[in-house]
Amino acid sequence: MNSLGLLSAVGAAICWGSFFVPIRKVRVTDIWQLQGATGIGVILFAIPIGFFWGFQILPAGLLGGAIWTAGNLLALYSVRLIGLSRTSPFLAGFSILVSFLWGILYFDEKFNYMVLAIIAVGLLLGGLTFISNTSKNQPVQKKGYLIAVASGLVGGSYVIPLQATHSLQAGFFSSSLSIFVIGIPLLLLSRKFAKREMMAGILSGGLFNMGSLSVLVAVGLIGITVAYPISQTATLFAISWGVLYFREIVHRESIFKIITGAGLILCGAALITIA
Repeated sequence: MNSLGLLSAVGAAICWGSFFVPIRKVRVTDIWQLQGATGIGVILFAIPIGFFWGFQILPAGLLGGAIWTAGNLLALYSVRLIGLSRTSPFLAGFSILVSFLWGILYFDEKFNYMVLAIIAVGLLLGGLTFISNTSKNQPVQKKGYLIAVASGLVGGSYVIPLQATHSLQAGFFSSSLSIFVIGIPLLLLSRKFAKREMMAGILSGGLFNMGSLSVLVAVGLIGITVAYPISQTATLFAISWGVLYFREIVHRESIFKIITGAGLILCGAALITIA
C-alpha cells in the first residue's frame, strides 16, 4: 500500500473532521450565509494550488463542485437539527457506502479479499445503529437523520466525475470555482454579512478544501475504494469535537453508544485497507 496515499487520506480525515467546528463555535444558523462564506474559503485556498495544478475549467470539476455543494447544504441542515456528533457518522457511513459501490460497480476496482470488504461495509453501517439509538426519537431528530443520510449519499459521489475523467488534480480548481460561484448568490440572498460568522465560514471552507486536496491525492495513489473510506474516519474527529468540546451529548450511556458506533466505523475503514 502506498504510504503517501494513506497519509493523504488521513490528512483529509483530520481536515474534514474539523471543518464544521468554526461554524459550530459561532453558532451560525443561516445555511445560505454559511454556504456562501464557505465558498469564499474554498476559492481562497484553491487559487495558490492552481499555480501548481493549473486553472483549467473542466465540466467534470464544475459538476463535482455542484454535487458537493448540494451534499454540504444537507449536512449543514442536519447539524442544525441533531448536532455535529450525530450527523457526522451518518454522513461518513453513507459516503463510504456510495464510494465503495462506485469503485466496485463502475470503476471495476478489485479487492484481494472480497469477504473482508463486505464485512467492512457491514461494520461501517452497523456502527450507525449505535449512534441513532442515542436519539430521543423525536420527529425533528428523525428528520435530521434522514437529511444526514441524504447528505452522505450525495456527498459520497462528488469526486466521481473527476475520477471518471481522470482529472483529479486538473479539476481541483474547477470544483472549487463551482462551489464559490454557487455560494455567492446564496450569500446575497441571505443578506447577512456579519464579520464573525463570515470568518467562521471562510475558515471552514479552507479546512474543507485542504481535506479535498488531500483526498484527491490519495484517490490517485490508492484508489477510491480505499482512500475515501479512510478519509471518512473524519467522523472520529467530528464526534470528539461534538462530545468533548461542544457537550452535545452528556449522558454516559449515550456517549458509550456514540463511541461504540464510531469504533465500528473505524474498524470497517481499517478492514477495507487490507481487504
